[in-house]
Order: sequence, then structure tokens, then C-alpha cells
Amino acid sequence: MRRCRVHASASLMICERWVWWLPGEWQNQENSRITNPLLTFHRISNIANVIPLALGKQVNGMGATLNQSVTQLSSRERLLLLLPLAGSAFVGLFLLFLPTLLATLTGYEGNDLYVYRLTGAATLGYPIALGLALRQGSWASTRLVVVAFFTFGIASLYACAVDIIVGRAHSVVYVVLLLTLIFVAITGTLLYTHRGEGRAVADIASWVVWLLVIATILATVFGLLPLLFPYQFGHIAGFKATDLFVYEQAGAATLGYAVMGMFELRSRNWLEIRWPLVMAAVFNGLSFLASVLAIVSGDPPLLPYLVAPVSLGVTVAIIVALRRGGK
Repeated sequence: MRRCRVHASASLMICERWVWWLPGEWQNQENSRITNPLLTFHRISNIANVIPLALGKQVNGMGATLNQSVTQLSSRERLLLLLPLAGSAFVGLFLLFLPTLLATLTGYEGNDLYVYRLTGAATLGYPIALGLALRQGSWASTRLVVVAFFTFGIASLYACAVDIIVGRAHSVVYVVLLLTLIFVAITGTLLYTHRGEGRAVADIASWVVWLLVIATILATVFGLLPLLFPYQFGHIAGFKATDLFVYEQAGAATLGYAVMGMFELRSRNWLEIRWPLVMAAVFNGLSFLASVLAIVSGDPPLLPYLVAPVSLGVTVAIIVALRRGGK
């Protein structure tokens, strides 16, 4: 009996010396010594469940705790996501670098080439971010990009429906409608499949949160206006606004960034927002270059002069955030 008491006392002494690293709610803030042996046993018996949280173990060095980033995309899921990746890359490159040819092939007038290039800039951010996320392979790193794709698809379906109903749909609208239905089905299924998975803890700096707020507001405004009021938006900006479907697609693509930004603000975890930030940097950086080209070539004066400084500022801020790891 005496020996048992000695062993019990020794165990309590060990617990007293090492309990400081346990979570705060397990400690007495005024006195860290353990006074209740039964409580001590209960606490120590659950150490195995809290070691990852207590140690704050990192996954891929990106700020997510161990038990929150173990879900990897299956080979089938990666293969399915290659479809929207390839489609958005093809369309984005065409809009950005060959807008005149694209307008000719699709039967549009091609008057507002600056809007074509902005649409291409917005679209091209999607495949780049998705490709990087797929390379990493985790659902946490891919989730918000998939949210953006899904939103883009829903808004694009709206644009297709409007053009078909009012009778101004070209044949390309029906092609976009079919492809978008496939992409929405893929991304929507993935979001539903992974709906119950936990979220990582917030770990980014407050200035990055404010950057996300500003970028999300801008994306919301420049997403909804051309999507819902393409003709009015075009004329206010000084364009001819003849190819309204391009305006609507520009709004749909930008709205994807807005909704993604809202989810970024909910998450505030570096693992989840890293590739969305890259996606936004691509969009804003290419928008800046397109604006400079429009100004130099003498395109309508209003919108490029507004977009150029804003997109440059957002791009620089995102680059700083990426270099600092969100801190």
C-alpha cells in the first residue's frame, strides 16, 4: 500500500511539472498545481486527443492544424476538376490574347476589346489557382476555388438564360450553356460531398483581412453591375456595349471572386486562402496590363483609368501577403 502511494505521488509530481503545456482551460490561471487526483487522471487519459492541438502541429507549413487538413482529393475528383480547368483556360486565353478573332468566330461585333480582355483576365485566374490547388491535393486548399467556380457557373447560367429569353443568343451561348451545366454539376457535387468537413483555425494577420474586405467589395460591385445591367454599365463606362453577353460573362466571372472572398473572410486560414489570393493576383495583374494597353491605344477613357490604379494596388498588396505567408 505504501508503495502504491509513493507511485501515485510520483505520477502527480510528473503531471504537475508538465501540465503547463496543456490547453488553457485545463489549467488554473492562478495556480497550475494539480490538486484533484481523479481530475488529473481524467485529463491525462485524454492527452492523446489533444496533442495535435496543443502542439499546434502544422501541415505543409501553411497554418492548418493536423486534424483539419487530412482530407485529400481522390484521383476521380482531380480528374473531374480538370474539365473546368481546361475549359476556363481555353476561354480565358482566347479572350485575353485573341479577342478580335473570338468575336469574329462567335458572330459578335467585337467593339469593346477592353471588356473582352478584362473578361479573359478574370477567367484566367480560375485555372491557374485550381491547377496549383490540385497539385497540392488537399480539399482545404481547393475548396474556395471550387466555390468560385460554382458561383461563376451559376451566374453564367443566368446570363445564358437571359440572352436566350430576350432572343439575342448566338450559337456560342448554347455551347457555353452546355459546358457550364457540366461544370456546375462537377463543382456542386464536390461541395456537397465535402460539406461536413471541419474548418481550419483562423491564422492570418488583420491587415490581410482588411485586404480581403476591400477586394470582396470591389468584386461584388464590378460583378453585379455588368451581370445585371450590362447595357447601362457599358454606356456609363463609355463603351458601345454591343456584345452584351461578354459583359454578362465578365460580371459572372468577377462575381465568383466576390463570393470566394466572402468565404475567405469566414475562413481566414492561410491554407484555404492562399490559392484564392493567387487567383485574385492573376486577375488584378492582368487587368492592370489590359488597362495600360487600353490607355496607350486610346480606348474609352473612363474605365481603364479607374481599373489601372485599383488593380495595381490590389496586386501589390496580395504579393506582399503571399511573401509574408498571410502575416
